[in-house]
Amino acid sequence: MITREISYGAFLLIALSFSSSPGFAQTATTGPGAVMEINVTANGYTYIGLPVCKNVVYRGRVSSVSGSSISFPGTPFTSGAFATTSIATEQVPQFYIELLSGVEIGSMISILSNTSSSLTLAENVASFVAQNEIVQIRPMHTLNSLFPAGAPLRGGTSQTSADEVIVYDAAQQRSFSHFFSTSTNNWMRGTVDNGKRSILPNQSIYIYRKTVATKVRIPGVVKTGVTGIDILPGNNLVPNPYPVSFTLQQANLVTGSVSTGLLGGTSASTADQVTIYGPGLAPRTYFYHSGSAEWRAGTTPSNNVVIPVGASLLINRRSPSPAFTWLKTQPF
Repeated sequence: MITREISYGAFLLIALSFSSSPGFAQTATTGPGAVMEINVTANGYTYIGLPVCKNVVYRGRVSSVSGSSISFPGTPFTSGAFATTSIATEQVPQFYIELLSGVEIGSMISILSNTSSSLTLAENVASFVAQNEIVQIRPMHTLNSLFPAGAPLRGGTSQTSADEVIVYDAAQQRSFSHFFSTSTNNWMRGTVDNGKRSILPNQSIYIYRKTVATKVRIPGVVKTGVTGIDILPGNNLVPNPYPVSFTLQQANLVTGSVSTGLLGGTSASTADQVTIYGPGLAPRTYFYHSGSAEWRAGTTPSNNVVIPVGASLLINRRSPSPAFTWLKTQPF
């Protein structure tokens, strides 16, 4: 057991333990454990990018791929164990896979259903997942797991009186607000129970606190390896996926190709834009200046601007540039 505290201004990350399974066996694996402590601003908004994940519940090699279905040797799963859950008319994923090898290493894809030997995923993966590649499965964070019984946020009989947890959905280009109802003792979106609302690995959240400052503590494990976060045309609110700060220059958001990274330009009006949000951090917008090959805020060189631990990035991906996967290697 190793215990240490790492303070990052408005964040405190407490590392708890380090353990892992040897090799890539078909088994659950636990990474470095941590608790993320977040200072939530009084009477305002706090943006949170979660750098801690749920424990891995399975790791193994793919035996075959067909469209959106991937299979594994033997019968390692309980049928239906990774199914979606119903929220009103939606089927909401509760688990996802991470690709640990192959051409799309680091990508994270939602699971829709499973048999005892196969997974059905939210997209066709036949073009980039192959036999013998390694994947692992994690549960997603949900509102219930992040804020059990609403704590430490303030509940209320309506969204107006309660603190709000807001999730931005890039696929719909919309924000959705949730509150903990003291009438139903559930997390609600309007009149619908949303306690099992999952937070996708490529999503950040923000809290609208309507009273005094508080602290949120979120336990989990540290994300290691390459991380792939989908960036869609339009606005994307995505996390710094690691419990370590790094600079814009180190972020690998610009690759030289618009199919794999952000679009640069000679001004903020022609380039993709990145705004950094975080507790206690005044948001500021940056773009990659293609003429001078550097990040800028207006005319100010900004290569060394830091993306802090727990930060959220609002990425404005300009149309008609395509979606791409932001690949960030482990910075520690």
